[in-house]
Amino acid sequence: MPLFTIKNQSSTYFLILSCITLLALCVVSLTNGFFWDTIQLGSKHANYFYQNDFSHLILPNDIDSGHIPAFGMYLGLIWKLFGRDIIVSHLAMLPFMIGIIWQLSKLAKHYIGKDKYGLSVLLILIDPTLLSQMALISPDIVLVCFLIMSWNAIIRNRKKTLMLAILLLFLTSMRGIMVAFCLLFVDLIYNVNFKNSFNTTIHSLIKRSVIYLPSLIVFISFSLYHYHMTGWIGFHDESTWADCFERVDAKGLVFNLGILGWRIIDFGRIGIWVIFGILFLKYRKHILKEKQTKYMLIILVCFIILLPANMIWAKNLLAHRYLLPIYLIFSILVANILFSSFIQKTLRNVLISVWIMSLISGNFWIYPDKLSQGWDSTLAHLPYYKLRNNAISYIDQQQIDIKNVHSFFPNLSVIDDMDLNNDYRRFKPYKHGAEYILYSNIYNISDEIYDTIHEKYDLVKEYKSHSIFVHILKKKED
Repeated sequence: MPLFTIKNQSSTYFLILSCITLLALCVVSLTNGFFWDTIQLGSKHANYFYQNDFSHLILPNDIDSGHIPAFGMYLGLIWKLFGRDIIVSHLAMLPFMIGIIWQLSKLAKHYIGKDKYGLSVLLILIDPTLLSQMALISPDIVLVCFLIMSWNAIIRNRKKTLMLAILLLFLTSMRGIMVAFCLLFVDLIYNVNFKNSFNTTIHSLIKRSVIYLPSLIVFISFSLYHYHMTGWIGFHDESTWADCFERVDAKGLVFNLGILGWRIIDFGRIGIWVIFGILFLKYRKHILKEKQTKYMLIILVCFIILLPANMIWAKNLLAHRYLLPIYLIFSILVANILFSSFIQKTLRNVLISVWIMSLISGNFWIYPDKLSQGWDSTLAHLPYYKLRNNAISYIDQQQIDIKNVHSFFPNLSVIDDMDLNNDYRRFKPYKHGAEYILYSNIYNISDEIYDTIHEKYDLVKEYKSHSIFVHILKKKED
């Protein structure tokens, strides 16, 4: 009997397996601190609102990300109700994780069928970047939840639900606004008939625009208030991440397009593109006849063109997690084709195996030390938390003052911002001549600094698990 034979009841089994997978991931991650950009977007924002009893809407300049800080408010409120704790913070993500499975199952039923949707949900969920974000206390999980909620509302023409979901996307982040902009085109494709007369079409567009009006009003009102209070919108030149927004020239634009392509196939996703290529070459006549599939192709093209448009002009805005909507849409498109009735069952089972193995392998893709990678976008980073804690314990045991230990992003914030443990010490940003350094291969440092610390420092202590390590280094005697 084939391993992946689809029967009516098997969809329920695969859906249960998806829930078990996410629950296991949540349990494994419960004591892991804030990581990467979630330190800023989650912990620091939430701490500000928590400590100031939500008395101010605008964040201090050094942690203000320029968008409505609803995610930080949400975490701060959860802390007020249940306690300021890492475990509480992880559990606060569960409603959105459950929401993703629920909304994704509805979407899969529509595009793949009621008797085949369960396995497709599992295949989509095992994307390394999606799983990695689910292991974090991340606003991107909130964004994905409301993206799928919006999509479901569009294909079912649920106007009130869509209005709410778009508003929630606007509250998530600037990228949530970009995602909503992309969804506007999806909405027009599904719900406006451009074959009608000009006047009828204009009337339909005006009526449809009412759905997006509340979100636009909220965004404009906040932006005006923010500008009145701070004098800037989006980002400012003195922010710690201002260099990420530095504009690139034509050569940089071409480089960014290459990075975009790499991000799309990275961490095992190349396997899904190979599957798509095989299916398209073999069944393209059938594929192009399917109305839903053609809609999906148009939606994918919209997102690939529009979503990165707000990223490729800048020096460092192409993180893997920013492209989660594209990964999601492409996976649903390929699943829609893969589970079509015209696909040979033997080939389908082989390609499902390729899909699973390629995405699982993506969590073990570790690039050479001098090649930066998105550590918040693969489960490979999970051992880091324990290793870092062990290193801090060793530093304390040796009575080394943390003020004299230099380190790198994302290990530069106050320890409490990462672990919520009331430890307000912090490591120094690396400077030439530091006596001690705490270094891990998850720190994307420059080649020059990498060569310096390996030439001029001795290894004092190493903590290692699988491919992740944390080193405590001491400067060599002259």
